[in-house]
Amino acid sequence: MNFTHISYTSMKSKIVLIGAIILALTSMYVAVSKAEAETTIKVYSERQPFLISPLIDQYQKTTGNKIEWIFSKKGLVQKTILEKSNPVADIFLSSDIARLIDITEAKANFEIPYQEKVPKNLQSKYWTSLTMRARVIYAHNDLDISEISYEDLVLPKYKGKLCTRSGFHPYNVSLFSALIAHHGKEWFEDYIVKLKSNLARKPQGNDRDQIKAIYAGVCDLSIGNHYYYFKMLDDPNQIVWLDKVSPIFPNQDSYGSHVNISGISIINNKNFEASLDFLEFLLSDEAQKIYANDNNEFPVNPSVSASDRVQALANNAKFDPIDLEEIASNRKAVLEILQKINYDG
Repeated sequence: MNFTHISYTSMKSKIVLIGAIILALTSMYVAVSKAEAETTIKVYSERQPFLISPLIDQYQKTTGNKIEWIFSKKGLVQKTILEKSNPVADIFLSSDIARLIDITEAKANFEIPYQEKVPKNLQSKYWTSLTMRARVIYAHNDLDISEISYEDLVLPKYKGKLCTRSGFHPYNVSLFSALIAHHGKEWFEDYIVKLKSNLARKPQGNDRDQIKAIYAGVCDLSIGNHYYYFKMLDDPNQIVWLDKVSPIFPNQDSYGSHVNISGISIINNKNFEASLDFLEFLLSDEAQKIYANDNNEFPVNPSVSASDRVQALANNAKFDPIDLEEIASNRKAVLEILQKINYDG
């Protein structure tokens, strides 16, 4: 019988070598695990981080991932498009559907899975909504009206009584695009001329400036997002405006109030899984409650209710169920018509 003789020294060397390999592999595993646990997700956002800081803190604590928030009020769409071949950020978080459509049309984002927690009309293959805000009509209390529609704003009795911000602002473009979806381009061309003729002054300022104008007696009606009511309510210098002005959720007898959204899109495929994880976290029941409540908006997750004060204001208001992609498809037509009639001039 033949035996293979292995010297003690040789065996010891092999044991040491195996131990070294195991140690190296273990170190590599720990290093990889640590790297995975410390994934950094860079977010381009038009919303300041304090608006959802509790969510960011909770996500980082729960997952170990780090959120790097890159905020700017302007220029992020252009920056995202310019960087699409070599993205700097992983996620684009928008305060408006228009920006999401812009980066989608520029092919600067990536397909995401269908989100079961979001209604079909509030998402696409490339983005999903996070919260909703209604485009309401603010009316002087002396008008004593409880029901009104967007279509009513062109009635002769409101001539010289309407104030709006620029017609080209994304909030108004979104509303006007929805009106085309409901009534057609020809109808809208007639409508917008009549709307302009009912203005009390040239379009100017922001949504709250229009409400201030109602308080000052410049006009009796304006269009604005519902959450500005709460911003004024919480502002000691502006709460007095609400002594004379009330928000009305329009079109309750027809298709419901128009809604715009805050939304999210993934713009970097290299960090896709971590980005998707953060996206889905923002749609979770707990996150939706915090996100919507802190911003006085409506959750898009149907299983989550709006805050008590938002519910009280809305009073079970009905929202327009039209698909946001259909609305977005009318943006170009709206802009051309606004330019043609010189709406802001």
